[in-house]
Amino acid sequence: MATVTINNSPVHGDAIITYPYGVPDSGYQCGWHTGVDFAPYGNTENNPILYPVKKGRVVYINTTATPALGVQAQILDEDGIYWRYCHMVYGSLQVSVGDEVDLQTPIGRMGATGNVTGRHLHLEASRTQSWQCSTFVNPCDILGIPNVDNTIVKYDGSVTPPEPPEPPIPAKKGKFKWVLYAKKLRNRY
Repeated sequence: MATVTINNSPVHGDAIITYPYGVPDSGYQCGWHTGVDFAPYGNTENNPILYPVKKGRVVYINTTATPALGVQAQILDEDGIYWRYCHMVYGSLQVSVGDEVDLQTPIGRMGATGNVTGRHLHLEASRTQSWQCSTFVNPCDILGIPNVDNTIVKYDGSVTPPEPPEPPIPAKKGKFKWVLYAKKLRNRY
């Protein structure tokens, strides 16, 4: 069982992958699992708040428990990838179409609406909003995590990477501080 820590987890707590992307399954229209499923893990509450994995804009919401993907939000990220957050708790959506979102924007709560066997986030990524079999991409590849069942995903709590340190001010070539100070003293007298 692998454990990874990332700053762009959809769960700001611990989650576990319960069904990886691409697993062959005749129960799905494409014949394979089109997303990756995350469930709460460890001390994470049962219905944790979900967050965007990338900055973007909300392009669609479904506030009903139907169809199969239940309560959902779709976000177009800054790189042109569409993300679909599915099966959220009815009435928990905290975003609207047109909202700009970042890694700290609450979307809604993990739930079990739609066609599910238990509480989880089904997270999909697609190159287009048409959500056709040929347009899906592996969310794990984009998140930089293993696409492996039982992988524990921890949130590291950081909002953005730390700012790089200020570069040192370059000294004037061939001049040392003591030489500059000596010149100042000489000019004063």
